[in-house]
Amino acid sequence: MSHTFLVRPSNTEKEAFRAKLTAVSLLSLKLKPGDLCSIAREVVDNGQQQVQLQEEDDDDGGRRQQRQRYAIAWESSGNGMKDNIVQTSKFLQELHGLKLGDRIVIQRAQESLQDAGVVLLRSKGGAAALDEQQRKFWEYFAKLTVKSSYECLAETQKLSFKVGPELQEFEVADPGAGGMSIGRVTDQTTFSISDAGSTVSVDGVEFKPTALGGLDSQIAEVQRIVDRLLRPRISPKYAPVQGILLYGAKGVGKSSFIEELSKAGWKSVIRWQPGTKLGSLTSSTLVIIDQLDLPPAHNGSKPAIREVDRLFTAIKGKPCMIIGETRHPNDVDSYLRTEGKFSMELEIPIPSALQRKQIVTALRGEETTPDDEVLGQMAERTHGYVGADLHALLRRTLELASERPVAETGSEPDPPTAQTGSETSGTGVATTVPIGSPPPAWTVTPTDLSQALTQIRPSALQEIFLETPSTRWSDIGGQHANKQLLSNAVTRPLQLADRMAKLNLRPKKGVLLYGPPGCSKTLLVRALAREAGLNFLAVKGAELISMYVGESERATREVFRKARAASPSIIFFDEIDAIASRASGSTGSSATSSSSNLNVLTTLLNEMDGFEDLRNVFVVAATNRPETVDPALLRPGRFDNVVYIAPPDLEARKEIFSTQFVRGAYHSTARGVDDDVWYFAERTAGFSGAEIVGICQQAAELALDSERDYYKFLDVEEAVKGAVRGITQEMLEGFEAWNATRMR
Repeated sequence: MSHTFLVRPSNTEKEAFRAKLTAVSLLSLKLKPGDLCSIAREVVDNGQQQVQLQEEDDDDGGRRQQRQRYAIAWESSGNGMKDNIVQTSKFLQELHGLKLGDRIVIQRAQESLQDAGVVLLRSKGGAAALDEQQRKFWEYFAKLTVKSSYECLAETQKLSFKVGPELQEFEVADPGAGGMSIGRVTDQTTFSISDAGSTVSVDGVEFKPTALGGLDSQIAEVQRIVDRLLRPRISPKYAPVQGILLYGAKGVGKSSFIEELSKAGWKSVIRWQPGTKLGSLTSSTLVIIDQLDLPPAHNGSKPAIREVDRLFTAIKGKPCMIIGETRHPNDVDSYLRTEGKFSMELEIPIPSALQRKQIVTALRGEETTPDDEVLGQMAERTHGYVGADLHALLRRTLELASERPVAETGSEPDPPTAQTGSETSGTGVATTVPIGSPPPAWTVTPTDLSQALTQIRPSALQEIFLETPSTRWSDIGGQHANKQLLSNAVTRPLQLADRMAKLNLRPKKGVLLYGPPGCSKTLLVRALAREAGLNFLAVKGAELISMYVGESERATREVFRKARAASPSIIFFDEIDAIASRASGSTGSSATSSSSNLNVLTTLLNEMDGFEDLRNVFVVAATNRPETVDPALLRPGRFDNVVYIAPPDLEARKEIFSTQFVRGAYHSTARGVDDDVWYFAERTAGFSGAEIVGICQQAAELALDSERDYYKFLDVEEAVKGAVRGITQEMLEGFEAWNATRMR
């Protein structure tokens, strides 16, 4: 609802922003004293009355800017004033370009009056540029004096300050009231001064990078934080976030993310180092702190912490944001991870399959090689790969594809054109690409990708990854039921997650394999990782034991951290009895060892079934001494299945001999290979799979001694006669007794 009023002078200039109306007028406009109202000047154009809703001003660049007119509604204290009159101060008339006798339209503002946060002032009147000390003085002087003179401040408002003979004139460039052109002055209002002729800009920061794949949610979150900082919509007493700590594993793209953010339209980008001076910070500014310049959590020096703290103090209330990067938030001193400093911690995660597809598509850019089918396979087969890994993998795949004609045809590939350009990939790796070069004459095949995958491994597995498992199910004789059990435990949560959720079926967390030595426990796990296409972390239990207090527990946690980072993955603990044995009442040095093992066991239990969910990480352990393993590990939710890996039966031994004969250039008797295989399988009852392989190796040694490149029946016969069976009947009875005890 709005009405037209005639502008008349106010009796006092003290309440400069108040538009005084009669009680009847306030009621008809649904206003009460103190409400914000908008003023529109009524003008006559070609004999028709029109309402000018906004006032146009020239900014310092000569551009036309529209500014809404606001005033504070108030009830007139005088008697006899007509209802069509509005009393305004001379200041308000000059601010909004009004004259006495003008007809204006007043209505309730859609916005509410906001407190002024950081008021940006621009020095006027040709004053010499202020140095830093002078600037700070006048900012402090403004804070002391303005509130006693003005209840509000508005854009383009002139302020004059005089101290002794010195006079300084300023203009309000931004009242710091959430994007509105007027703001209420409070005790918390502060001031920031820019030099004459400089502009204060908080617009134009749009973070919409095209070179970053798989980070849509992180990009949107940072854009929201920037908008809240530069275009606030709530009271300034709720200070917006001005510090973002970006964290994630090595190679996920933290530096690339920050680099793209620096190109988002900031007026200034400062790469901060200790000792860097920031300047006035009156326009949108991004301050970047490198990981090496962030004080570490445990041994950070107090001067370094204080310097970063002063940096946050310097930007408080100004259109400035600080962004830092680290591997993990806990690596940064906790004092800097509080409100008012790094208030937001944003993770760049290990990408999912969908995100990996977006990353490799962004890396490929406008090129057509590799095609979408190969990129899809690359995304599906790269569990645990980060942006830098995918960039290296894509490069290696292209190299292999481009070099294939040389190996196959002996012809050299066409050299690239001389004219080249430089571009930065989505992982921050600068690459040189031909400009205007024709498409390659070669194509990328899945074989190129498979070969590249054997050479480029995930960064998350560095320092602990042993090798890419090459064992297949077909390399292991027998064990068909156990192969199926292991395969189902690993692949079903990945392939049938929705169906399992409907059935309320929890994924299995682990399997314990036990049995005599040499019966394929390790081979089964390696084949499982190879066939399922998962990352494989193999750790011997004894390798985790350290003489230093806490080191064994740290190493155990690190194994699980890397497995989570590279998920879906398999952790294989060989000889788990070395770290998960039962607690005993030992004394002396053995008691110290027992205490260390207990701490590692506790860590292992917490990692497998603690507060942090172990998603897409499957734990397999093997032991030859199951009776020593602590029972706490054997309950559901930890090692859900306990599987006995028995010595190979007749059919399994036949498969092992058959595989070894094919690989070892065996020359059969006249009866044929199948009869020979049957004969030796019957002769080796009770032998382990490893012992059978050893028999074939010994036969090959005999052939080598006879200067032959093949071995024959008599060689194997002699090797069998000389073989010693390591699995005793007592050992087998011990496994049966332990299993019977466990099942009670």
